[in-house]
Amino acid sequence: MTHRNGTGSVPDMVLAQARRQPDAPATACVGERITYRQLAGRAAGIAAALTRSGVRPGAVVAVHTERGPGVLPAQLGVWLMGGICLTLPCDLPRGRLEAILTDAAPQAVVGGPCGGPEADVPGVARVIDPAACATADPEALAPAGDSAYLIYTSGSTGAPKGVLVGHEFFALLARWHGGYGVTPADRASSIAALSFDAFMWETWPYLCHGASVHFAPGELKLAPWELGDWYREQGIGLSFLPTPLAEAYLRHGTHFGQLRCLLTGGDRLRLWDGHPLRRFVNHYGPTETTVVATSHEVAPTSTGAVPIGWAIGTARTMVFDGERETAPAAAGELLVGGACLALGYWGNPAATQRSFVRVTGSGDRWYRTGDLVRRNDEGELEFLGRIDRQIKVRGVRVEPGEIEGVLGRYPGASDVVVDWDQDGARLTAYVVGGADGGEAHTRSGLTGFVRRHLPAEMVPQHYVFLDRIPMTAQGKVDRTALLRTP
Repeated sequence: MTHRNGTGSVPDMVLAQARRQPDAPATACVGERITYRQLAGRAAGIAAALTRSGVRPGAVVAVHTERGPGVLPAQLGVWLMGGICLTLPCDLPRGRLEAILTDAAPQAVVGGPCGGPEADVPGVARVIDPAACATADPEALAPAGDSAYLIYTSGSTGAPKGVLVGHEFFALLARWHGGYGVTPADRASSIAALSFDAFMWETWPYLCHGASVHFAPGELKLAPWELGDWYREQGIGLSFLPTPLAEAYLRHGTHFGQLRCLLTGGDRLRLWDGHPLRRFVNHYGPTETTVVATSHEVAPTSTGAVPIGWAIGTARTMVFDGERETAPAAAGELLVGGACLALGYWGNPAATQRSFVRVTGSGDRWYRTGDLVRRNDEGELEFLGRIDRQIKVRGVRVEPGEIEGVLGRYPGASDVVVDWDQDGARLTAYVVGGADGGEAHTRSGLTGFVRRHLPAEMVPQHYVFLDRIPMTAQGKVDRTALLRTP
């Protein structure tokens, strides 16, 4: 599949590697290793099974599986039959899973250890067990379609939004990533959660360039001081870490092994004492800009807040004041344009129209990030904050309104506001009503209720019970007064 810009798709590039080096390792984890030949053959078998079951090109197909090497043949298989890949982690709360499946309406599910035929995947009749799929010849397939994958992000209206990313833009990201000097001799890590768009970035671009992807044990995410040992044991040369984990790793890590390049992104990066790495790069990019829109090479002596840098590849950036591009050094909303933009929000043309806009005098399509930035003296972008209520928790985008919508359904809760506490350390829910059984009992009930509907990063860490939510004279929530509440 060749795009307008002359580039082949990610599946095309991976299959080319399977022809070039069939017996080279594509991916590995503890006790499991998959070569490029096996990756292509298993994916083709899954694609053939999907086609036989009646799934048509252009349909959404869910991949519901444990994080590990097995997810890659499943994703590639969806692409090889022309489908749109929706990856759903096994640890997704039931309520969240049902909301996404209702919105995306996948025609089939490719099941893994947690999602095989015996699993209850609500509303989806076709369930393909990848273990039961015979390998097939990928060269006999003719993938079609413009859309590569669908990823759901937190939505301000109380429901998750599906971001639809095209094959063309995904391929551009993979080709740009080759600028990090990726070769077939490289070993890269996979650490991000399946639901995080960074997972697509830390896996497929490496496979497009013939490197091998090694899945880190899940417990390493909780023990950054062990990462260095794992990097050294596995011979990892390139790795992506979400910003909070990268900061923790640099504070606690002592073993860097063969690591020649550490990539980070997802939140505001701050350094206290510089860094000892051979190469360290900070990235910025909402899901709507195909993972990465800007990057900044971090100098070893850098301290304090780190810039988000310059636009990458075909991306373009504009600092916008609501009417026009701002003067140098003036703050404004960051707009991202160029060939990196997602196709839009799945089944939500109104939200797409609000977020993907045409700027007067430009005529081009731009994505409104909602991030407040300015350009420094070198012309690089510096992140200043948000123009709305969106926050980041462990590098994951969170809309407080979505959490408020869930908590508002808790029996007896008449009003809810979610925000950081005064110190900015804990995600806090301020709740009116619902505490008739005692605050301790209600905290437990609220926590359990939220966990059934939302992922872990969206579960409040603290609850404050109030008689009423403080309001300003204009009838808006008085957040200053709210944060002073003990």
